[in-house]
Formats: sequence, C-alpha cells, structure tokens
Amino acid sequence: MVYRSPRHSRRGVTIDLNAVPMIDVIFMLVVFFVLVGRLAHEQSVPMKLPQPHDSKATPQSEADRLVLNCRPSNDMDPRDGAMYSLGPNPPQPLAEIARSLATLKAEKAKAGGTLNVVIRADRRLRLADVRPAMQTVASMDIPMLNVAVQAEEGGS
Repeated sequence: MVYRSPRHSRRGVTIDLNAVPMIDVIFMLVVFFVLVGRLAHEQSVPMKLPQPHDSKATPQSEADRLVLNCRPSNDMDPRDGAMYSLGPNPPQPLAEIARSLATLKAEKAKAGGTLNVVIRADRRLRLADVRPAMQTVASMDIPMLNVAVQAEEGGS
C-alpha cells in the first residue's frame, strides 16, 4: 500500500490572484487625487486684482536676461582655464563678448530697458577662471549681475 499526502496529488496546480490589495491601492489613489484636485481648485479663487496706473514695476521676461557661460576649455583637465560664450553661442574671447555686451546694452537703453546678465560657471572651474568674466560685466556698468552657484554635493 502506497501512502500519498494531499500535497502530492496528481491534480494540476492552480494559481489564484488576490485582487483585494490592488483594489485597496486603487481606492486610496482615487481618494488622494480627488482631495488634491479639490485643494488645488480652492487655492485658485478668482479675484479682481488692482491695476495701478502709475506703477514703477516692470515685468521681467526671459528676454531681459543674458546668460554668460563659463566652462572648462579642456574637459580632461579643468585647470587649463575657461572658455566663455553668450548663451548657446560658440566660445568667444572676452574682448569680443565685451563688444557684444556694449551693443546689447545700447539697444536695451534705446528701448528704455536695462540689460541683466547671469554668469553661469561650471563647478570644476576655479574662481580665478570666472573672475575675468565678472570683471568684464562689471566694467560695462551693467546694473544687474547674478552669479549662479551650487553648494557642494553632500556638504554645505
């Protein structure tokens, strides 16, 4: 006589899908999005804002800002110095960039605006490599100069 346990029966193996946890997650997501959507809608209450007639504020657009990029001239060894470019343009010497800045500043002044410059520098550059670009912008008497920096990763 051969004894067979119920686990070793010759019936096929069946796999059941327990959909209850999936339904719970879907229900929680629906509740979350309904609540977030309601909060976002309540924060955008329609209002009639005042429109001052003699306001001195001027809206600043992306066109009012010029970006001066400083990046290493040699990616393998950033200590070799920097190359400079206005926006996405190819690298230029600082003297040529100074002439372009003077032209752009004059055009903005004719239109009644001012030229604002943002200097973006690669984190691998030394301050000594970025300082000439800062001095070039400062020598042009441009009233607004921003320097974009980022703190070291993993530290302060």
